[in-house]
Amino acid sequence: MNTYLRFFIVAVFIWPLVMWGVGPGDVLAQSNSGVIYEEAPQDDALAAQWYQKAADQGHPGAQFNLGLMYYNGEGVPRDQAQAAQWFRKAADQGHPEAQCNLGLMYENGQGVPRDQALAVQWYQRAAEQGDLGAQFNLGLIYYNGGGMPRNLAQAAQWFRRAADQGHSGAQFNLGLMYKNGEGMTRNQALAAQWFRRAADQGDPGAQLMLGAMHYDGVGATQNYALAAQWFRKAAEQGNPEAQFGLGLMYESGEGVPRDQALAAQWLRKAAGQGNQEAQAKLKEMGLD
Repeated sequence: MNTYLRFFIVAVFIWPLVMWGVGPGDVLAQSNSGVIYEEAPQDDALAAQWYQKAADQGHPGAQFNLGLMYYNGEGVPRDQAQAAQWFRKAADQGHPEAQCNLGLMYENGQGVPRDQALAVQWYQRAAEQGDLGAQFNLGLIYYNGGGMPRNLAQAAQWFRRAADQGHSGAQFNLGLMYKNGEGMTRNQALAAQWFRRAADQGDPGAQLMLGAMHYDGVGATQNYALAAQWFRKAAEQGNPEAQFGLGLMYESGEGVPRDQALAAQWLRKAAGQGNQEAQAKLKEMGLD
């Protein structure tokens, strides 16, 4: 699952605050001081101290950043239970990144008992505030049905909301759902459009699918040269299926000049990653 904990920079850098001194009640200044020491010059321990001061006074951004420091073990001992506690404090104040991270911790049982219902609850709260990571994670839960009924229509809805904000994983998943007719009417042209948006952001799976669609002429104009270009982009990122496809195109001369040496090179790369079709092709060519 493509999930992650994000770092959120709180407020504005106000360098003079450190130079002039920070009073015990200056919550925003304390939080900003934490940001400054965490960035440059880097002093994670001092950053954690300032975040702690602001977090103890209820600053949600400082609570979130302190949670990250406990989660990653930066400036403080790594402690997932403490991370979850601080994320919870920020989440209760409506901090969307903290809500998303708390959902992730409930989903994976990190620092809290594993609880899919609570994971969905916190993802939902963050997703409704526009957090694209929460929208994507919520889409995955509805798609996979882990611990709850599978709901493809809901999965498609949340993938679309994240995809509209530029989340490449959501764009790829939405393309797959259009391609396969899952949770929506099958539409190869829309599948190709979403694959293209993800492919342009470097997603190798989307690049592979777009190459295949141009090769087959399904949902996109049949164009062997474009197919080879997209296979190459994915192949260069290590995708074995794309490496196999590109090897076949060099072997046959479709979309690229015929080149048996390059064909063998790409087929060997795919075979080395366990692609059985590439292994069989190399054997057929007498190159195994």
